[in-house]
Amino acid sequence: MKKNKAHNEDYITLKLPRALADEIDHVIEAGILGYRSRAELVSDAVRRRLEQLSPNNTNRNNAINKNRNK
Repeated sequence: MKKNKAHNEDYITLKLPRALADEIDHVIEAGILGYRSRAELVSDAVRRRLEQLSPNNTNRNNAINKNRNK
């Protein structure tokens, strides 16, 4: 992926649909779950989803096996 040299190289920029960004803003403004920024909420959400998709995750493996047996 291309990196923007003007910013810290440890970060990237992502685009989200406006409606999704608005929902994220609502969660932050309402103080739901304690997120302070879009970046904090999105980073946590992506991290959690990647953990769910990890090959070492038992729940994911159970779901895969369940779908194979259909």
